[in-house]
Amino acid sequence: MPPGICPWDPTIQSLRTPACASPEMIRRLVQPLPTQWKGPEQCVNGTCVFSNAVQNGGISLITSPQYAHIIQSFDFDVDASAYPPPYYTETIDGKGIGLRANRSIGKGEVLMVRVPTLVAQTEPLVELEVRDRRDAFMGQMGRDIHDKINTNAFEIFVHGADEKGTRHLGAYPDVAKFNHDCRPNVHYRIAETTMTVVAARDILEGEELTISYVDIFLPSKKRKERIRSWGFECACALCQGPKNETIVSDKRLRRIEQLKNDLNDFREMRVTAETGAEYAALHEAEGLHAHLGSAYTRAALNFALFGDEERSREYALKAAEELAIEKGPGSADAQAMRGLAENPKAHWTWGKRRMLEK
Repeated sequence: MPPGICPWDPTIQSLRTPACASPEMIRRLVQPLPTQWKGPEQCVNGTCVFSNAVQNGGISLITSPQYAHIIQSFDFDVDASAYPPPYYTETIDGKGIGLRANRSIGKGEVLMVRVPTLVAQTEPLVELEVRDRRDAFMGQMGRDIHDKINTNAFEIFVHGADEKGTRHLGAYPDVAKFNHDCRPNVHYRIAETTMTVVAARDILEGEELTISYVDIFLPSKKRKERIRSWGFECACALCQGPKNETIVSDKRLRRIEQLKNDLNDFREMRVTAETGAEYAALHEAEGLHAHLGSAYTRAALNFALFGDEERSREYALKAAEELAIEKGPGSADAQAMRGLAENPKAHWTWGKRRMLEK
């Protein structure tokens, strides 16, 4: 233990006089772990290592005991993964390791369901060595364990007794094989710590499977700048295509941003009943398949605001279908759109803009 580093944090247990505590003392202070878990070990300032070497190939946690207990209660069922996998791994020119479809894949098909091999709390991430270094995790890009986490990890929020320190990073080695595309054909969602990867659109046999590493609503110049921070130049069809197509794409993105702001502002009188439909159509034209659910939702709500029952129901049904892919069939947003489609006139938005016009 380096001088001045205390393996104690008052968030672990309230004591009258907080003092440096060994992992053994912390074990006596915190709630017992489930039998398949080991830890706390290698504690530094209240952040400890916990590991499960049996369940679904093994998971390591670098976090406080408080969040470790929450994560250990999660369901780590991965039986929903496609089998046999509809993809294979290959070395792709200019990109390194990637995944390619070995058959046609239908929109919404579940490709992967994975739990992380490592979850690390971001705020107190310090110089800890993970004792259980699985080959899958260490095989990812990165010079050392911290570089591998920063390069390949996905953001996870672990909600507990308070909001401070809920942000964690999760490493999913299989998902890290997806290369970047500014118009990806794959979408992922995280529930608790389990990641579900689905096809955002129909995918042809032989197509590379891709996700986006950056905000795909950014203009092309900013997307390219952020991709360079990952250590490579974007090689997607949009960025490598004709300049006039990039100009048209950026124009659509600016219009999407403008319409989004207008639709969110009840005082904006430029909004008409068709504004939401235009907003959704721009998403379709731009190939923003993983965000159609939110676009159709805005269109459905806007038609409801103008008292258009038929169009509100039409877009609410579209939104529910897309949100079932984006956020899961049982998600609150998908259910809300099903409710709107069933009875637009009963929704709180019904006719609100029409009344404002009067």
